Amino acid sequence: MSRAFTSEEYEQKEVPIVIPPKIEEAPDHDIVMKYSNGRSLEDPKLPYEIGMGFLKGEGEFFQSDEFAVKWLERAVKMGYAPAMVALAEFCLKDTKTYGFRRPARLLKQAADLGSDEAKAYIDMFSIDDPSTKKAYTAYRLNGELGDVSACLALAEGFEKGYYGKDKSRAAATWYIRAFKLGDEGAAKKALALHYKKKTELTEEELSLLKPGKSS
Repeated sequence: MSRAFTSEEYEQKEVPIVIPPKIEEAPDHDIVMKYSNGRSLEDPKLPYEIGMGFLKGEGEFFQSDEFAVKWLERAVKMGYAPAMVALAEFCLKDTKTYGFRRPARLLKQAADLGSDEAKAYIDMFSIDDPSTKKAYTAYRLNGELGDVSACLALAEGFEKGYYGKDKSRAAATWYIRAFKLGDEGAAKKALALHYKKKTELTEEELSLLKPGKSS
């Protein structure tokens, strides 16, 4: 049976010192702490400012899309409209990567919170020329939000060649989307593109647009 150590023996016994592994601080830690200068990160304006700092790479910030998105997302989750607009604009600069759905939702959310800047992006009533990039962006954003008139405007724009050549397939896609949203006339326009051999609809699409009939 083992005996207990005396206090003197215990003090002399070698007790290994366990040093916890060093936790690596995030690369943005020092910059954020310096810029914050005691301000609370619970104030959504601060993470927004930090995000914009990284986005532009100005002042003490280095340019980093990754950190910009990280901090803007934080402000967005806190319901800060300017961050929603900024993040939407970031996504719109590379729609091949981010698409239109996320920026559309961000702008709609910001507009609902009263952001005039967000409202300007999705305002279709002020469009004079449907062939412009601004018009396309507004239609596309609203189309992603389920606006039937925007879907029709996109389809007609593609069909007329406003948004590139040989876009009949895109036109049909948006006519079909408008039909799914309740516009009966859009089905005829999509079918017309098929029968005129400007594009080819799938059997599923034909069945949807004209039940019981095929090409």
